[in-house]
Amino acid sequence: MTPDSSASGQSHAPGSVLAGSQTHLEATLHALQTDHLPNLRPAAGDNLYRWMHLLQTVEGDRFAPLVAELQNLYNAIGHDGPPDGSLIKQSLQNLAALTTQAATSADAGSQAKLVQLAEALRAAAATL
Repeated sequence: MTPDSSASGQSHAPGSVLAGSQTHLEATLHALQTDHLPNLRPAAGDNLYRWMHLLQTVEGDRFAPLVAELQNLYNAIGHDGPPDGSLIKQSLQNLAALTTQAATSADAGSQAKLVQLAEALRAAAATL
């Protein structure tokens, strides 16, 4: 049993934990769809940390590639120095691909949101 499923006593479908926090998912989508992506840098670290924590609560290592890519994005943002635009762009593209893969194994209620998140990640990458 995973920490996220303790209340219900059920485990998540492999991709459903990504959409398990609807508020966080909506905030991430909104942030990615804004025209002022570079201005969101101060809040990005907290957002990335929350995603990494959520994914690490899942039993096993099926989200290890997503967690690693989120860490790459965190590092590329460069909270201690200037952001590396080319690394950020590549990381967003990688996250879009990984999110699309996760959507294929998600429950029906989460699938559409994950596809939307993957599209938003691709669009954000295209702006860099």
